[in-house]
Amino acid sequence: MRLTLHRGVSLAVLASARTEADHHEDLGCSIQGPTARPVRRAHLPLKRQVALLGREGTLHDADALVRWLEDTPRYAALCEDGKRRRLGRRVLRREVLFPDATRHRPRVLHLRQESLGLDVPVRTSEWPHVADLFATLARGATRAELRALSVVPVVAELLADMGQAGWLVKHEAPVEVPGPGALFVGHNTVLVSGREARVLVDPYFRPSGLVDSRGYQPMQPRDVGRVDAVVITHSHGDHFHLGSLLPLPRDTRIFVPRVARESLFSTDCALRLAQLGFTRVEPLRWGESRQVGDVTVRALPFHGEQPTDEEGPYKDLFNEGNAWLVRAPGFTSAFFADSGHDVRGDMRDVCRKVLREEGPVDVLFCGVRGFKLAPIFFGFTTLDAFLVNVPRGALTKPQQLMAGPEEALHYGELLGARYVVPCADGGAPWYWREGMGPRYEGYPGQPVSGASLMDENPDADPYPERLADVRRAVKHGPQALLLRPGEALAWKGRRKPEVVRYAGFTWPFGSVA
Repeated sequence: MRLTLHRGVSLAVLASARTEADHHEDLGCSIQGPTARPVRRAHLPLKRQVALLGREGTLHDADALVRWLEDTPRYAALCEDGKRRRLGRRVLRREVLFPDATRHRPRVLHLRQESLGLDVPVRTSEWPHVADLFATLARGATRAELRALSVVPVVAELLADMGQAGWLVKHEAPVEVPGPGALFVGHNTVLVSGREARVLVDPYFRPSGLVDSRGYQPMQPRDVGRVDAVVITHSHGDHFHLGSLLPLPRDTRIFVPRVARESLFSTDCALRLAQLGFTRVEPLRWGESRQVGDVTVRALPFHGEQPTDEEGPYKDLFNEGNAWLVRAPGFTSAFFADSGHDVRGDMRDVCRKVLREEGPVDVLFCGVRGFKLAPIFFGFTTLDAFLVNVPRGALTKPQQLMAGPEEALHYGELLGARYVVPCADGGAPWYWREGMGPRYEGYPGQPVSGASLMDENPDADPYPERLADVRRAVKHGPQALLLRPGEALAWKGRRKPEVVRYAGFTWPFGSVA
């Protein structure tokens, strides 16, 4: 019998596990990781004031609130000496904006199932062995393989603890992914399958919960099967997640955005993966391509999800990323997670260039969140740290940080796409529990009545069905194609693609009218 990791167990790579707060700081996440902690802590007084004042009061007093914040002891300690200002904001020290990347390194592997957690200290030299353990479990480990891995003490201790917790279970075969086609794992995680090679986009695997239906479970690395290469769009924790990458073989080719210097907004993904023992990580600049078997991946410009769409106080501080074009024989897909426009460019121009140079794509996977809000409220989102690069004059100016349904359809039309799939907005209970995406009626553990309307925020968390609503209204452009997490798309050329569903991953909820 082959063994694998229980579906309800999550993995996280931490720099520290001394406090409860440390357990929520995944190493590698640029805005919620340990690098951003000093800024997030300095913003706490502002969050308290915003909560007291409410929306209208905050908008009225935003300028005074930020001036007050910048003089609080904790925030002032992050600033340059004196009170020099740039675009109305006190200037932060360079080491705050561009901290020493070697200051934080992976020290702890955190495993969790519901309320049961396990912290495992891991030395630098031990991470490759730990990674090999989880990669072996993901493909189904024999007892002989586990015995061989157990010669490393930290692995032996891990296996003993996981066995005692009941976290080692019988391995089952992965699903059959159509080729050419794409498996939508969920959120922004998609496995593109050619006839030979398979490329995984933004792996972000979440654990099942006790309330989840047995017939609808989150997919895990063991369900996806072989992965020949990975592409990463940007270093936010729901796109670059070391705990989700750990179960992949260390010689997997991984293409990441090029980051010249790790910053408050951008993780050096190549460095962090090397620290875990991955051996074939390659940063790609915009426009660069690589061949993976019969699949070509091309890094496209990433515009959007910046603090504002104008110049900030720090002209070299950006959320660096890559959009991706993934071309298999007979099937071409593009991935525009969290994309839109910013001071450096607009995804509309990227689409026009792709169509001109590469020809039309078949399917665009695009985020539809929009994320329309005034920056003064960033502290109540995962983008808390973004506030430091907002000019004082833009604090109350509504922003649209990324594409909404209207923009997603427009991008698809500019790309010559036949279909647009809404993504990067949760879409299943294991994402809803983490605040990503609205819930559907019948959400496990919640009242059925009214649940379908409880959490939709049209400006930040619309239902994916809204893409189809917009398509019906405009009556032109690509078709909206709704895939549920756990469904696959079998590409049929000029014929309508087939949606493939799998036992154990069958959507149990209805749709939104």
